[in-house]
Amino acid sequence: MESMKSRINGCLIGMGAGTMLITAVICLISLSQAYIRHIHGDMELMADLLYARYENDGGLELSSVDTNRMRVTLISSSGDVLYESDANAEEMDNHLERPEVQEALQGGNGEAHRESLTLSEDTYYYAKLLEDGNILRVAMRTNSIFSMYSSVLISLLLIGVVVIIASVGISMLLTKKLMGPMHQMAQHLDHIEGMPLYAELQPLSSALLEYQKKTHDLEKVRQEFTANVSHELKTPLTTISGYAEMMEAGMIQEKDISDCAGKIRKEAARMQKLIGDILELSKLDEPEMQRERKILDLYQIAEHCIESAQLQAEQHQITLHLEGSSQKVLGEEGMLEELIGNLCDNGIRYNRPGGSVTVRVQKEEKTGGVRLSVEDTGIGIPEGHQRRIFERFYRVDKGRSRESGGTGLGLAIVKHIVQQHGAQLQMKSAPNQGTCISVIFPAVSTAQENQESKK
Repeated sequence: MESMKSRINGCLIGMGAGTMLITAVICLISLSQAYIRHIHGDMELMADLLYARYENDGGLELSSVDTNRMRVTLISSSGDVLYESDANAEEMDNHLERPEVQEALQGGNGEAHRESLTLSEDTYYYAKLLEDGNILRVAMRTNSIFSMYSSVLISLLLIGVVVIIASVGISMLLTKKLMGPMHQMAQHLDHIEGMPLYAELQPLSSALLEYQKKTHDLEKVRQEFTANVSHELKTPLTTISGYAEMMEAGMIQEKDISDCAGKIRKEAARMQKLIGDILELSKLDEPEMQRERKILDLYQIAEHCIESAQLQAEQHQITLHLEGSSQKVLGEEGMLEELIGNLCDNGIRYNRPGGSVTVRVQKEEKTGGVRLSVEDTGIGIPEGHQRRIFERFYRVDKGRSRESGGTGLGLAIVKHIVQQHGAQLQMKSAPNQGTCISVIFPAVSTAQENQESKK
């Protein structure tokens, strides 16, 4: 028994130490990648800000700009250095053959990472082609990354010591509790002869394994969801932060403040919509949540949804149509409004000016149920993407989706509502021909109608 205690203690301590080591390595890698991404982001933002001022002022006295510890270089299309913040431009070599310059001339922007010939330091470069043919290049030294690593390493070592000490204490405590029931069994083995050793622990073991699997699956979903949410929130936050920094630094003219404020408000509204969809999806994910269901007229709900979407449709120059007849379904009114509203919203956002969205409510002859169809004349969905469009945050065209204000959760919410109503989801789509999404609700039984009439 003591030997088993030692092995369990050793395993728990080893797991703690191993986890600490792996965590340290992952942290270092993550910090390095985050640092590089931060460098790139800062350089891109600085280049965009300088470019905006350059264009607005019709040429910029770069020496008057606070570059926030970055090198700024203005290069002609022939490679001559017109301005350099950290050196004498007249004494510098031609930069035409620099990789970032070549990329900028060919594709509009370019990046490179190498040792600077001017400063003899490891440097990141980002170059942007201006409308006048000149190239604006910003650069950042990376010598500070080593000081960051050294400070982080000390913290990790201190944390490691604490983790090891805690692992020893916790492992001893856990081992004592785990071995307690086994000690009792060992003391009473004489009274239970013939009984398989630890047989009573098998159901517990099976239950723990099943629980572990479910926990792992839920954790995986949670991690993916968290990563997606972080990514989706990053874009509007970056935009808001960028404009706020420009306004704080006085880089925006007074006549442009209103336009910048409008853009900040638009991104804030997008964040509000995203948070609202996340909360709605979280509610739908709760298995214990039971909403009251009753027999409803799906055609009337569709009428209300079309009225609510009319203003949005007019703004996008889209015509809404409602076809069909009164049809009864068993459902929750708020969820059905959310379902139709999201389908109409999707049809409007991914449509063309002058297009249309048609909502049909009709009886499904094959099943005796009710078919709800929302058909648009929009851009359509390529076949390779159709199976995934109902996944959370999945977008066929990420750029277009963000420009239209979509959160990437609308169709995921639709899928959850369909599942909770025991309905079936169908879709037909082709690029440049539009999309038709149908929901087939089960038929309302006589027993359900009788139960509803008694309420």
